[in-house]
Parts: sequence; structure tokens; C-alpha cells
Amino acid sequence: MSTGVSLGDQAAGERELAFALLAGPAAGGARRATRSLLRSGRSQILDLIAHLPAPDRENAEATAARLWERGVRPLLCDDPRYPDSLRRFSGAPPALFCLGPMELLERPAVGVCGSRDASDGGIRAARACGAEAARLGIAVVSGYAKGVDTAGHLAALEAGGTTIAVLAEGIDHFRMKAPYRELGTAVGANMLVVSQFPPAQRWTAGAAMTRNQVIVGLSRALVVVEARDTGGTLKAGEVALRGSRPVFVLDSMGSASPGNQRLISAGGRHVADRRELRALLQQLRVEQAPLLPID
Repeated sequence: MSTGVSLGDQAAGERELAFALLAGPAAGGARRATRSLLRSGRSQILDLIAHLPAPDRENAEATAARLWERGVRPLLCDDPRYPDSLRRFSGAPPALFCLGPMELLERPAVGVCGSRDASDGGIRAARACGAEAARLGIAVVSGYAKGVDTAGHLAALEAGGTTIAVLAEGIDHFRMKAPYRELGTAVGANMLVVSQFPPAQRWTAGAAMTRNQVIVGLSRALVVVEARDTGGTLKAGEVALRGSRPVFVLDSMGSASPGNQRLISAGGRHVADRRELRALLQQLRVEQAPLLPID
């Protein structure tokens, strides 16, 4: 059966995947790789890759072939398809490993971040955000964790919308969870999975914090649900505020959540009801995300 991809396209795609795998190690880290790609192009990193040990390069080529067969596609930060809002955001990764429809990255998007152990009210608030965003043609970007993330992703899909799952681990560890599989074929057409990490990297708390920068960078605003007084949700809200992204703090507990209060005090907007949320999302649809100077 034909896949619709020529051997030439496959070879070029595997080379791009291998380059994405090796750029960070060759440059001495992800941030250095991003800066080098955006300032000097690929020639410098290609020279550095050529000096890596042969087994490292051979392993990257074998991994690239395996990822390509699985449907994983690379997106380097110097590619015109790489979202400019992320490219200009602090902590932009040199590459994203993508599984699913990459064109979803072109849509206006809102980030959703919140507790893994959210209250019933928090889950309802996250679902309201996902459903309202879907009806407005806005993609929901979240972290594919249980609780608020899952509620936002699923509500968007159930309402006929689109969603982007940003992993806190390598894409080798991605598995479609049961609630998503129950939605059938719509998930494959309307959900993009991305990871900035080496494919075999496992979940860590530090990676989850780093992943949140991509969620914020892809989004025109961040919706926060039940932020604790410490942890990833609070940090994501702080990253968004520093990056000039609006932060909408949903009132799922009468704003009693300690992290919610801190974010509101720092400049986040308290959102009291669904009508106000809908109006804010409608405004996002026609606004552009701020274009920050490239570091």
C-alpha cells in the first residue's frame, strides 16, 4: 500500500529528524542550539555534528528511521512553520517532535493549565474553557496530564475542536489514553502531540516545568484553574505574565485557591463566569500574540 510519501521525501525527513536529535548535544544544550540556529543558520551546527562520535550519529540515524515509521515529524525553530510566538519566547526549544496534524500549530490557541487533583468545580471550569475555545475555532494547548489538562483536551475534542498535547517526556513514551481512544477517529484528525525532549527521556518534575514554557509560548493567553501555592501551574502563570501573555484565572473555588490569588495579584485577570470567559476568548481569536524580541 502506498503511503503517499516518496522515498526522497522519507530520506529528507529522516535526515531532518536526525539533525533535530543531534542539534542540542552538538551545540552543548538546547538553548545554545536554538540561538545558533536562529542567528547563524545550520552550517555551524552541522560542523559540530560532524565532530560527534560516530556511534552517536549512527544511533541518531537509526532513531530517526524508527520515528519516521511511527509518523513522528520534526519541526526545527528555523522552519517557517515553527510558530513565531514560540520562536520568540524565552526557552523556545530548537526542535519539536510532532505526531499528528502539524497544521494545528497555525491556529490561534489558548493554554490551559491546572491541578492534577482538581475539584469537581475545577474540572467543570476546564471543560467549559475547552468547549468554548472549540466553538470559536481556538485550539486548546495543555499538558496531557490527568485532571485539568485532560478535561480541557477532551472537552475541546468532544465539541468538535482541536487540541495540542505538549508532553513532559520524550515522544517514545506517548500512548493514547483510554478516554481519548473512546472518541474514535476524530482524535487523529484533531489532536497534535508534541515533545521538545529526546524521544527516550522519561517524565521528571523539571521537564514538566520546562514543558510549560512551550504551552505558554504556543498560546495567546493562559487559562489557569486551581493553582496551588507552589508547583507547575503557578510557575506557568508566572511565565505567561513575564512573557506578556494574558492570564485568565477561572473562579472554580470562589478564587480561594492560593495560587490563583497570587496570580491575580501579579496581574492575572479573575474570570467569574462562562460568559466572561467566552468574551475573552472571542477577543483572543482576532488578536495576535505579542511578538517578543528574539533572545
